[in-house]
Amino acid sequence: MLLNVSEADAVNARGAHNLNSSLRFLVTITAHVALLARGGATASRLMKLAWSVIIGLAIVDLVWIAMTDLRLAPSSWIAIVRVISFSLFAALLCELISQRLQGKNDPIGRLLKLVADYLGTVTVAMVAFALLAAVVIIFCCLAAGAALPLQDLRLAALDASLGLDWKSFVALANSNDLISRILLVAYQNTGGVVFATMLWLCLSKRLERLAEFLTMLCLTAIGTAAGMLILPAAGAYSLHQPALDAFGNFGTDAGMWHHKLLMQFRSAHPPLIDFDTPNINCLVTFPSGHTILGLVTTYALRDRLYTFLPALLINGVMIISTLPVGGHYLVDLIASGAVTASSITFIRSMKRVRSRTSRSDDNVLAGAT
Repeated sequence: MLLNVSEADAVNARGAHNLNSSLRFLVTITAHVALLARGGATASRLMKLAWSVIIGLAIVDLVWIAMTDLRLAPSSWIAIVRVISFSLFAALLCELISQRLQGKNDPIGRLLKLVADYLGTVTVAMVAFALLAAVVIIFCCLAAGAALPLQDLRLAALDASLGLDWKSFVALANSNDLISRILLVAYQNTGGVVFATMLWLCLSKRLERLAEFLTMLCLTAIGTAAGMLILPAAGAYSLHQPALDAFGNFGTDAGMWHHKLLMQFRSAHPPLIDFDTPNINCLVTFPSGHTILGLVTTYALRDRLYTFLPALLINGVMIISTLPVGGHYLVDLIASGAVTASSITFIRSMKRVRSRTSRSDDNVLAGAT
């Protein structure tokens, strides 16, 4: 028997209500996952800032790329879509499994929930880092394409005023085979230290510290992007051109692996922005991205001696290596320290404001009681 008009309207209304409820649930759980809500209010607040920076840089990239001849390779667009879609699916699936197993007391249930929580947190951290890297790489390619005057002479003059003879320092570091090998290995494994830090914070369930770490990476990325645009440079090896026997232990292309690609982006016919292009993440010379990563990871591991001391040693050696291996100026490192210190100060201020607000709310509630 056919439904009358009122019954049909009721069915449609129930269907629309169910759809709206499903959408609200999906949005709620997505926000819960993306903001690391299990880490508490401070973690969520920090992640809101981190995602805001990523989205803001993405908007800048889209507007800027529309105004230039540079284009993003189709494979890179596909990679971004895949990262977002697959990671969102994986994170939501882990969260749903975790919620389904909430309150389970049997060993298998607790183990499955622990694994789901860990994998969900790792997924969020990895996708945030991957998207941040993507928007920063695009920005740096666009900044290189702007072809503003190179500032190597100015940076080298600042080094000289600080008392550094760059060529002599590189030759000294190169003179000992063991020292040069240690410096090279430390420089090449910076990415591994960053990922190990993220995995450790996820494994140890330190979600607020993980949120702080990701937010610091985002805030320092703003400084990196600004430095790349304001003071573009080809690097100390390009300017000083030392003899091979003065740096040979660091490789024949030490500090110059990015140079050809940088010049291509600065030319009249720049290449596509393709994430698969070798060294496309190495276009920045001012400030030093390696130095920033070293400082941020060391700060993230600061309150456990068994993590802080190894991080301090490894990253300390790596930061020294940025001069002879990465081809940075000393002023690049100083600028990196300033960018990192500014980010730390900003985040600590945020947390203090949050702490005062929470205490004020607690006092008001206590007084009312």
